[in-house]
Amino acid sequence: MLKTLLSIQLRALGIQLTRGGSRAKRKPGKARTLGVIALLIYAFGTFGSLFYMNFGQLAGPFHEAGLDWLYFAMAALMCFGLMFVGSVFTAKAQLYEAKDNDLLLSLPIRPRDILLSRLLLLWVITMFFGLLVSVPVLLARQTALGFSGAGLAVCLVLFVLLLPLLSLTVSALFGYLMHRITARVGQKSLVTVALSLVFLVAYMYLVMQMNPLIERLAQDPSGAARSLGAVAPLYMLGVCAAGARFDQLLLIAAVVLLLFGAMLALLSRSFIKTTTDRRGGAKKKYVERRTAALSPERALLQREWRRFLASPAYILNCGLGPIFLLIGAVVLLIERGRIAPLLQAEGLAEFLPWILMLGLCFTGGLSMMTAASVSLEGKSLWIVRSLPVDTRAVLRSKLRLHLLITVPPVLLCVLSGALILRPALPLLLCLVLVPLLFSLFGALLGLAENLRHPNLDWINETQAVKSGASILLTMLICWGVMLLPVLTAAFLGELVPMTWIGLGFALLLAVLCALLYRSVMTRGVQRFESL
Repeated sequence: MLKTLLSIQLRALGIQLTRGGSRAKRKPGKARTLGVIALLIYAFGTFGSLFYMNFGQLAGPFHEAGLDWLYFAMAALMCFGLMFVGSVFTAKAQLYEAKDNDLLLSLPIRPRDILLSRLLLLWVITMFFGLLVSVPVLLARQTALGFSGAGLAVCLVLFVLLLPLLSLTVSALFGYLMHRITARVGQKSLVTVALSLVFLVAYMYLVMQMNPLIERLAQDPSGAARSLGAVAPLYMLGVCAAGARFDQLLLIAAVVLLLFGAMLALLSRSFIKTTTDRRGGAKKKYVERRTAALSPERALLQREWRRFLASPAYILNCGLGPIFLLIGAVVLLIERGRIAPLLQAEGLAEFLPWILMLGLCFTGGLSMMTAASVSLEGKSLWIVRSLPVDTRAVLRSKLRLHLLITVPPVLLCVLSGALILRPALPLLLCLVLVPLLFSLFGALLGLAENLRHPNLDWINETQAVKSGASILLTMLICWGVMLLPVLTAAFLGELVPMTWIGLGFALLLAVLCALLYRSVMTRGVQRFESL
């Protein structure tokens, strides 16, 4: 039974990657499969190059100082951090919030098998996050100093198998605790989003500080050696990898397997109780009230709004853009003293409004509510389709939600930037129009792509908002369109004023929005009604 459950999980993962989770029975074409593989390679190469370059600076100096163990200890720390951040909340959703939990528990299947099949799938996902760090780190070491056969074998076992298993153990336990905590509070989404943002911001801050940290460590690694050497597990792992110590490798493997077994025993015993726990926060006494009648448009918008606020996965995966924009507006006002001297720098002041404009567009590319809004209907799609409302009103409600969430933060950032930069009227017009039209373009493009590549067969909503072609294509196309004014300025900047390039880009966005809106309200409506 365990083999069957794991096969189903892996097959579902493959369908989400190649077919976008749609209900189409036909096999994906070779072009689509190759496209998915190419995108994964692109993402892997882009992210991995950061770690390759940074750790490439450390391999030589650490080896000369006799601190090879420190190189591997730092690599393990960064690898574990990315795996934990990337999988901890997925573990919570995958283990305890899957919509087929009740169905599987009603069948003659041991809860331990259900739990173990999902843990093994999470191990695969965690391993992917780990490879983003471990492969570049090992390649950087190989390029600088080389590996012996035994050393390479030990490092592969440590970084590819054991470290992901340890991260999975910690993530599963943390997901269990998070589920138990949020099951007892009224604002589950708020608590989950707040904790997720804390972890995400902490890891992003560490990555942003990586370059100066690497430079300091390359010059004086003794301080880091004293700090990390005091942590016995990290020291042991570093010595094991640096010295190809098979005896220590067996000891580390035994400890990791013991911890995984203890976690599996703990979660198995409480799996039924935890999964079926439906307790919320403080109970409210029912008070009869008159409900005001709403127009169909307002009722549909309210439905979309409540769906967004009730889903931490929806907020974190599709709503990071507005969050970053709000943070950016506050940072602009706080740091205006540091920005003011830049306005006096020759050749730089004129580019600051354009940098702000492109930054707003880039961050807007992270706002993808419409790119998942159709997928989140899932198997309940028949409910909205059975309502006595026009399908166009349903699709417009999804667009309105996206704009209500993205437009105010954009305007706030524009206002903060305008107060500091004080651009001329034509430039201010570009600064306002381009980000707003880009937000509308992203909303329409996301809805069009989600209608073409819906993921309606998800087990938990994290799959609907993370996997599938619509999310990835929307983000990549938005960022690709954003490059158009950059390339135009690079090739024609001496002939065409920057303000005209900005206004021309705004006009192009307006035309694209009009074409996309017409497509969504015609072919998109037909597509939605045929799902």
